[in-house]
Amino acid sequence: MSLSVRSILPALALVACAAGLTLYWQWPAAPLPPPDASPVLETPVVVVPAPLSAQSAAAERQGPTPRPLVPAMADTEVDGQLHTDNRGNLLLGLGVRDYFDYFLSSADQLGLEPAVAALLADAGGRLQEPALGQLVGLLGDYLDYKRASLALLQQPLSAQQQTEPQVQLATLRQAFDSLAQLRRAHFSAGAVEALFGAEEAYARYTLDNLALLAREDLSEPAKAMAQVRLREQLPEILRASEERQQQALARQAESERLWRAGASEEEVRQSLAMTYDPPTVERLLAEQRRERAWQQRYGAYREELAGLQGQGLSAADRERERQRLRRRLFDAEDQHRVDTYDAIAAKQQEGASPTP
Repeated sequence: MSLSVRSILPALALVACAAGLTLYWQWPAAPLPPPDASPVLETPVVVVPAPLSAQSAAAERQGPTPRPLVPAMADTEVDGQLHTDNRGNLLLGLGVRDYFDYFLSSADQLGLEPAVAALLADAGGRLQEPALGQLVGLLGDYLDYKRASLALLQQPLSAQQQTEPQVQLATLRQAFDSLAQLRRAHFSAGAVEALFGAEEAYARYTLDNLALLAREDLSEPAKAMAQVRLREQLPEILRASEERQQQALARQAESERLWRAGASEEEVRQSLAMTYDPPTVERLLAEQRRERAWQQRYGAYREELAGLQGQGLSAADRERERQRLRRRLFDAEDQHRVDTYDAIAAKQQEGASPTP
């Protein structure tokens, strides 16, 4: 069974996001040194185990919450959380990673050093020692990890890795394993669990699920039962989220089936009302209207592109006409999506072309 574009793209996105491909800046050659005011700690960062009950049992202390120091983020709230235990040690969790990423996301506009400087200045208003020094040390490890993960994911893929389903899956699994090893090379076991544990659990589930869907020796009912067993292995919070996602996907598939069958909007509304409250139903209907309209525009765009092929235009003239079509049919915010769809269409055409 081949892995469809619909099934493989979420896994690719998952691995890519885990690697930090959303960071478009160049990492410096060496980690940024901590500020002079931060002492070098001999003890490692104190890590609280993943269960929330253990964290809530600790006496948490959080400092004041100053406004962001990055001008582009002046109208936003700082993402993430910084908490300490009753001894003033930093408590690790996903909130710390979100806090790092909030400031580092501005590095493509400001440069890495100003983004890190803003992070350190903000953290200085929230934490005291020893937590502040522990955060600075962790930040150095995090920057090293981001640099290494970006280099890892920049390795080119072969044609076989891009086109053959089984090789695609093996490549995804290898990328996940490489990232997992990279994290353990830069962080302690406790830090890996606190910062990346939930993400790794869901990535393993996604890869195992893709492998299950690709099996040709199982019937559809057997695959469905195996998928249930996979979901049961997820942590409780992730399992509940995945079940909601599966319900949403099933309802979306049903809506698409109804639209294809020529159902009226009222029939689709009644179908959605079996799962969602009225405001959510109306929001989903509005989203589906916009998506159907976009798909119709893209279909018209591809048809007009195909019509250009037989007009004897030069390559330069065809490109000008293509850009004119794009400007006429799509807004500026749609252009990146059109690029993605065009790339997928080009790959499909390459795969359909007979080999000489």
